[in-house]
Amino acid sequence: MQGDTWGLAKAMEFIERGPQIGRLRTALRECAAGRGGIVLVDGAVGCGKSEILGWVAEQATAGGAISLSAAGSAGSATRARPLAILGQFLDGPGVPTRLALAVNRLVEDEDGARAARRFTTAIHEVALRRPVVLSLDDVQHADDASVRCLLHLARHSGRARVLVLLARSPHFAPTDPQLPTEFLRQPELEHLHLAPLSPTGVAELLAAAADAPDPRRTQRYHELTGGNPLLLRALIAEQGSATSAAAEPAPGGPYGQAVLACLRRGGTGMWRVAKAAAVLDVGVSAEVLRRLADTTALATAQALGALSSAGLLEGDRLRRAARAALLDSLDPTEHGGLHRRAATVLRRQGAPAARIADHLLAAREAPEPWAVDVLREAAEEALDGDRARRAIACLELAAEQCRDPAARAETHLRLAEVTGRLNPHAAEQRCLGEPLTALALGDLPESSMTALAHQLLSHGRLDAARRVLGRLKEQSDPRAEWIEQLESDLPLPWLHHPQSAGPLPDPVEGIEAAERLLRVSGLTDVTVSPLVSALHLLIDRDRASRAEAHAQALLAESIRREAPGWQALFGSACAQAALRQGRLPDAEQYARQAMAVLPERAGSLFLGGPLASLICIYTEMGDFEAAARQVNQPVGKDLFTGLHGLAYLRARGRFLLATDRVRAALADFLQVAWLAHGWGVDQPFFVPWRTDAAEALLRLDETDRARDLVAEQLRLCGPGGGRIRGTTLRLRAMTVDIADRPALLSRAVEALRRSEDTLELARTLEALAESYQALAEPVRAATLQSRVWHLTRDCGARPRTRTIAHAYADLREANTAGAGTYPGGESGNLSESERRVAALAASGYSNRGIAEELFITVSTVEQHLTRVYRKLDIKNRRQLPVHLRSHPDWCRPTPGPRDVGPGATDGPRTAGLVAAADSDPHRQAQCPGEQAAVQVAGTAEGSRR
Repeated sequence: MQGDTWGLAKAMEFIERGPQIGRLRTALRECAAGRGGIVLVDGAVGCGKSEILGWVAEQATAGGAISLSAAGSAGSATRARPLAILGQFLDGPGVPTRLALAVNRLVEDEDGARAARRFTTAIHEVALRRPVVLSLDDVQHADDASVRCLLHLARHSGRARVLVLLARSPHFAPTDPQLPTEFLRQPELEHLHLAPLSPTGVAELLAAAADAPDPRRTQRYHELTGGNPLLLRALIAEQGSATSAAAEPAPGGPYGQAVLACLRRGGTGMWRVAKAAAVLDVGVSAEVLRRLADTTALATAQALGALSSAGLLEGDRLRRAARAALLDSLDPTEHGGLHRRAATVLRRQGAPAARIADHLLAAREAPEPWAVDVLREAAEEALDGDRARRAIACLELAAEQCRDPAARAETHLRLAEVTGRLNPHAAEQRCLGEPLTALALGDLPESSMTALAHQLLSHGRLDAARRVLGRLKEQSDPRAEWIEQLESDLPLPWLHHPQSAGPLPDPVEGIEAAERLLRVSGLTDVTVSPLVSALHLLIDRDRASRAEAHAQALLAESIRREAPGWQALFGSACAQAALRQGRLPDAEQYARQAMAVLPERAGSLFLGGPLASLICIYTEMGDFEAAARQVNQPVGKDLFTGLHGLAYLRARGRFLLATDRVRAALADFLQVAWLAHGWGVDQPFFVPWRTDAAEALLRLDETDRARDLVAEQLRLCGPGGGRIRGTTLRLRAMTVDIADRPALLSRAVEALRRSEDTLELARTLEALAESYQALAEPVRAATLQSRVWHLTRDCGARPRTRTIAHAYADLREANTAGAGTYPGGESGNLSESERRVAALAASGYSNRGIAEELFITVSTVEQHLTRVYRKLDIKNRRQLPVHLRSHPDWCRPTPGPRDVGPGATDGPRTAGLVAAADSDPHRQAQCPGEQAAVQVAGTAEGSRR
C-alpha cells in the first residue's frame, strides 16, 4: 500500500488518531496475508468515522484489494427493506461480475440464514483471487438482514482474505438489540473509539491552518465545537486562518450547516431531542425533554448520549452557537409551537412561573386558560428584581390574550402602573384606554375603579377621575366608609372641596401626613403617585427644602433601579423645589435631567412639568432667549387636559409678562383660571392665578380689577401661607396709595421670610425700596436695593444693574450729606457688632428681625443697642444717624457669589424669538377655551381705554 499523501482537509481528520490508524494498518496487512478480521469503529456524529472508512478503502484499493462500501441512513427506506445494504455494495466500481450476480440472486431470497451463507460463499470465492474489504458506515441505521449477513461473513472469515469494517455512532441501538452483542462476542473483533479532539488537538489542527494560532482562538474554537472535527473544519472554513480569537458564527454559515448535518445524521430521535433542548435552554430532567420531544424514554437517553459524545452539549445544555444554529433553522410556526408545548409541559411539572412565562413570551401566544395568571405572576416576580421591561412584556401578553373584559381591564391597569416606571406617556396613552372602555360598557369591576381613579389622578386627568368616582358611588353606597376613605386618600386633597368655597383647613395636619408618608413609604408602583403628591404638597406649603431632600433620595433610588419614568417624576419635583428656593442653576440642572430621561417627549402630558420649570427658570435668570426656545417647543393639545397644562400656561404667562407681552400673558392666566375652576382645583396654594392676573392688570392700569382679585386671594389663603400671602400682600400694596405701601410690603416681607422663596422675597424688597424712593427716603431705598442685588445674584438671576447703580449713588450722597450730623459726635467708637446692629435698627428692623438676620438672641440685640445709644448720646432708634444705614456689613454674611444665569450680564436678546412666540399658530390653538380667555383680556384692555 502506498504512503499517505493527504492534503490539509484530510490531515485534519487524523489528528489524535495515531493509535487507531496504526491498528487499521495492521488489520489491512493481516487481511492481505490471509487472516480475516472484523473492526468496529465507535464515534459520535462528526468525529471522523466516515473519513476513517474512506481512508481504509483508499489504502485497500491501492494495495490491490477489492473495496466494497455501503452506509446506513437514518429515516431512509434502507432500514425497512431487507438486504438493502448488500445491494449498495454493488454500486461501487470494480465489483466482480460473478459477485454481482450472486448478490443480486440472494437479495431476492426470503430465507435470511440461507442468504447469509450464500453471501459468505460469494465473498470467499472473490477473496481467493484478491483481498476483499467491506466497509459499512452507520451500521446502527442498516437493515438487520444485511447486518446478519456481515456478521456471518466475519464469523467464518478467520482464514480468508476478508476484512469487515463497521462504523457506528454509540447510544443508538439497531432494531434487533442482540446484534451489537453478537459483534462484540467475536474473538477477532478489533474495537476502536474516536473521541472529540482535546484542546491540544484543536491547537494542532489550527496550527495546520495558521502558523501561530492565538491561544485564545484555540480555547474559543474548542468552546464552540466541543472538539468535534466536523464542526471545527466548518468553523475554520467560515472564519479563515486568522490568528485572533474567533467571532460568533454567522447564521446559516458553514458552522451552522455542519451543526444541522450532525443532528440530522443522528436520526429522528436525536433531532427531536436537540430541538427540545434548544427551546428549553436550561438544565431539565430527561422526562421533561421526553415529553417535549414526544419520544420514548430510551430514545431520549440515546439522543442525549449522542449529543454529549458529539460535543454539542456543554454540561446539560446545548452549546450556545449550536443552539442558535438549530433555532435559526426552524420556521416561526414550528418555533412558536415548541415554546407553547414547553410552557404546557413545564406547568405540568410544577416549574416556576418565570420559566413558563419565558416560553409564552417566546411563542407570543398564550391561548391556554391558565396562561394569563402565570404571566401576571411572572410579572410580579420580575418587579421584585426591578426588571420592569420584563414585567411589562408579561403584562402586555397577558392583556392581549385575556378574553374576560374585567380581567383584561385589570391587567391593563397593572400594566399602566408598571409602565409608569419607564414611560409615563405610554402608561397614560396606551394602557388606560381599555379600562376606560370597560368602565363605559359596565365591565369594569368595583375593585378596579379605585386603581383607575388613582392612575387618572397621577396623570392629572381630573375630569376622568371624577367620572370614575361618580360611577363608583352609583354602584356602591356613597356613604360607605371605604368610599370616604378612598376620597381622603386621593393624592390631591383639594379635589373634594367646592369650587372657590373658601380657604382650605389648617394645613399643619396635611404637612405632617405628607412628611410621614415620605419617611416611611417604600418606592413602588402603587406608592409613587402619593409620594409625588406629598412632595408637591410640601413645596406648595413652603417646605421646599424638606421636599427637595426627600425628592433627592427618591431620585437616587429611581436611578439605581433603572426606572427613567420615576427619574423624570422626582427630577421634576427637585427642579420645582430648587426653583421655589431661588436656586436657579440647580433647578435648571434638575429640569434638564428630567426632560432628558423621558423616553417620549412629543405628546407627553408629563412634559409640561419640567418644561414649565425651565421656562420659569430662564425667565427669572433673565435669559429670555433660552426661555423663548422652551416656549416655542411644540406641545400637544392633550397637555391642557391635565394638571401639568396649568403649570405650563402659568410659566408661559410669566415669560410673556417679563417680555412686555402683557395682554398675551393675561390671556394665559385667565385660561388657567378657566381650567382650574372647571376642574375644581381653584385654590391659591395650588394655582395662584389671581396674583398672576392682578400683576398683568396692574401693568394695564386696571387697578380696581387687580384689587378685587388680590382681595379674593387674601380671603382664600387665610391667615397662613408665607409665600402666597407675601406675594398677595405685595400686589395689594401696588393697589393703594404710595404712603400706605411700606406697611403692607413690610408685612409681605415678614411672611416671605418663612417661605424659603428667595426670589419672591427679592421682588418684595425691591417694591419696598421703590416705595421708599418715592417717599423721598433714598437711603432706605438704596440699602434695600443693595440687599436685593445680593439676593438676586446669589439666586443666579439677572440683577437689575441700573437700579442698583442708582441705589449706590444715593448711598454715597447720603453718606456725604449725613456725616457728623448726629448728636454726640462721630460713630467711630462703635464696635463692629454694634455697628451691624445699629445699621439694621436704622433701616427699620425690629429687635427680633435683627436677631434673625445676625443669628443672635434678642437679649444680645437689646444690649448692643443700649451701648450704641450711650456712645452716640441718643435716646432711641429714631435718632440713629442716617449714614449708619449704609454700613457695608448691615446684614449677616452671605456665601460667595454664585454664577449668574446666561442672561446675567446681557440685555434681552429675544426680539425675533418673542415675536415668533407671539405669532406661533400652534400656540394659539394649544388649549380649549383660550380664545375666550383672550376675549376677556381684550375686554379688560378696552375698559382701561
